[in-house]
Amino acid sequence: MSPRILENAHRVLAFRNSALRASALVLTAAAILAGCATPPPAADSAAAAAPARPAPTAPVAAPVVAPVPELSPAQAKAQAQRLALDAVDQLQNGDEAAARLTLDKATALDPTNDLAKKLHDQIKADAQKELGPVFFRYTVQRDDSLSKLAQQYLGDRFRFYILAKYNDMASPNILAAGQVIKIPGRAPATPPPPVMAPSAAPVAETAAPAAAPEPKPRDDVADLLQKGKDLEAAKNLEGAYAAYSEAARKTPVNAEAVRRRDASRMALLRSLDREGTQAFQRQNLDLAISKWDRILEIDPSNQKARLERERSLELKKKMADKFGGTAPSAAPK
Repeated sequence: MSPRILENAHRVLAFRNSALRASALVLTAAAILAGCATPPPAADSAAAAAPARPAPTAPVAAPVVAPVPELSPAQAKAQAQRLALDAVDQLQNGDEAAARLTLDKATALDPTNDLAKKLHDQIKADAQKELGPVFFRYTVQRDDSLSKLAQQYLGDRFRFYILAKYNDMASPNILAAGQVIKIPGRAPATPPPPVMAPSAAPVAETAAPAAAPEPKPRDDVADLLQKGKDLEAAKNLEGAYAAYSEAARKTPVNAEAVRRRDASRMALLRSLDREGTQAFQRQNLDLAISKWDRILEIDPSNQKARLERERSLELKKKMADKFGGTAPSAAPK
């Protein structure tokens, strides 16, 4: 082979190698460019193709109801006592149905309320069985009330309603001077009629017949003293003090009447003071104030009763301001 042909062959081989290297470089570059181009994710394409779902709605909150504040035990007792006193007014006016409802509310607030229980018992009681078949008739005086008579003869002014039922009275407030009512129990004792002495030996026909002794005049003071003793034995200090005071008024020189009046007065004052203190401790302020008022009626110079009454009124006003209601309007004595 000639050298010229070999040279041409070498040139052809060199050209082919150059072309092959160039093709490899092009393919490598294309692969690199293909790797750099990031196609969109299939999931994103599917999500774009799918219809959009509505966003979930938040649940609607139920309206919040404010809780009713519960009463403390002291507040419940005070409210129950106010309701019991309202029931007293309703019974005084003869509205028994309304009083029953009021007393039910009072008992629900304070099952231990003495006044509510006492009024409930009177409403349910058979007056004739409760007070008994024995009674005496009493003529109502100008300043009398069934509460006053219940205090004097039954020992408790709040027993006015059963006394009204005993007399078939629809409304205890309707009481007129001169009216005759029944009071359970026996009438105050009266001295027995004088016993006539048997005649002595027969007298001569000419002798004038012996005159019959005149009956002794009725001793009202003795009746009052006996009445006071009976009431005192029955623990009715108000009634006993009233009877002894009347006896002492009628006969100021009667030492027994004066002594018994003073002794019953001191016993009544001690009892009222004890009851007032206990009522105040139970926060039964209306009852406590009534006890101090009664002490001041009997003994206007009693400083302790005056101070305790003012303290009760002040506490009652504070409770009314804090828990509602009206403050007491009674003027200090």
